[in-house]
Amino acid sequence: MINKELSSKVLTVGLQYRNHRGGIGGVIDGYSSYFEEFNFICTYGITTSKIKIVLNYIRSVIQLFIDLLKNKHIKIVHIHGAAKGSVFRKYFIFNISKRIFNKKVIFHSHASEMEVFYHGSPRLVKWLCRDFFGHVDLIICLSNSWKVFYETNFDCKRVEILENIVPEPTFKKSVIPSAPLRLLFLGRVGQRKGIFDLVNVLAEYKADFDGKIHLTIGGDGEGSKLEKIISEQELSGLIEYKGWISGAKKESLLRNCDIYILPSYNEGLPISILEAMSYGLVIVSTKVGGTPEIVADKQNGYLFDPGDKTAILRILQDLLNDGGLFEEYRAKSYDVVRNYYPSNVIPKLEKIYESLTY
Repeated sequence: MINKELSSKVLTVGLQYRNHRGGIGGVIDGYSSYFEEFNFICTYGITTSKIKIVLNYIRSVIQLFIDLLKNKHIKIVHIHGAAKGSVFRKYFIFNISKRIFNKKVIFHSHASEMEVFYHGSPRLVKWLCRDFFGHVDLIICLSNSWKVFYETNFDCKRVEILENIVPEPTFKKSVIPSAPLRLLFLGRVGQRKGIFDLVNVLAEYKADFDGKIHLTIGGDGEGSKLEKIISEQELSGLIEYKGWISGAKKESLLRNCDIYILPSYNEGLPISILEAMSYGLVIVSTKVGGTPEIVADKQNGYLFDPGDKTAILRILQDLLNDGGLFEEYRAKSYDVVRNYYPSNVIPKLEKIYESLTY
């Protein structure tokens, strides 16, 4: 727990964390439980309405001015952000906090697409990124690969790695995998997460996997497209789409599935993989972002290149043929994910805050 004397000096800025849908909200939610005083401004809510998005952001900027004017205890503005539109929203927050109120500013980067966004941006946007990331007091990133990205491309004052936070479950999975083998995907349904690559493999080899594999998909996004494929390809025996899931339903799936699969094209450091590891699921994912720093191929899971459907097929066949490795992989994942439990992460965050306030 970060005591009130220190936590009262921090103002957290980011997207909605109550009833969140995704990684950044999950991280902020995890942190909030360990602050004796949690000061927070929401810059982006869960809505598809552009008008509501704009109005919410305007309210957040007004609230930022009010909080920084009234609350003289605040010394640090801790900004959680991603790429694309998030960069522009948080750049304005940075300018208010740093250049008007002279606060210490942390940019906590959760962006899975920051490298693609930056290198593909026009000159003016690249200048904005350099001004932003070069003048915040600290950039927090999720893995060593992202630390290298920021230090290579920007003249940063300071870059630190802080692991994503994941609760420690009071549960240990049984040794024996189930029959059929239960696969789980949690995340936004869309091309970036690679879920349609996996579905295409299961459709093409339906006869080989029927009765042997069952995939549960939980998430929002292109659900209608996914349901159409399941119906047209007659995959209901292999694939079940549950829409967005959270809370007890999510916990139940993590308890009862054997394998977590995330065939993404880019990632930061997925909270979903860390959660799955903490529940003892074998991980199957792509070599993107910080994932290779927590999943080692054929040591505690399987890694492959994004879009490689042949590799997906081979890995699924290996999993069916060699369930004896599951317990070995689980034991190694438990060792890795321990570093991401609150008892390890929160003291590191506390030291970061202390370094900026004294």
